[in-house]
Amino acid sequence: MKVSPHEYARNNRRWRGEVPVTAFDRLVHEISTDTECVEVQLAFSRDENDHVRMQGQASITTDVACHRCGESITTAIVADIDARIVRSEELASDLAHDADVIVVTDNPVSVTELIEDDLIMSIPWRVCEHQEDCPNLFEGEAQEPNDGDSDDSMQRPFANLRQLLNDH
Repeated sequence: MKVSPHEYARNNRRWRGEVPVTAFDRLVHEISTDTECVEVQLAFSRDENDHVRMQGQASITTDVACHRCGESITTAIVADIDARIVRSEELASDLAHDADVIVVTDNPVSVTELIEDDLIMSIPWRVCEHQEDCPNLFEGEAQEPNDGDSDDSMQRPFANLRQLLNDH
């Protein structure tokens, strides 16, 4: 599934469809492959500086591994997309401080190339709703309850780092 961002932007066109999960080379390794498709909605236009602007959303509900216990939990991954599409690295570096930028040298370009990074960055690190009370914690991993907010009850592993640096 390919689009021509510059042509789409010239005509303020939209693209909507489903993209098979197997079309995403990197995403497929991060999520369950039982889910078949990513739903995608994209709108192309020109911004105030006449750059191609791509806005939209990509979403999928799939099993994602909890980084605490390793168990899979069904999770909605939603990537809100707002990026500028340019043809050169030089222009990309000029715009990078103002917006997300995607360099596209081929025309047309695969929808997967346009949205895969946003999808991967939208995968939640913590998929358990209550991380401390993760229902899949390994036995004995449960954290000690914190009864107060005093400094004694907080762990500060780098508290002495400044003193160590000053000593050397």
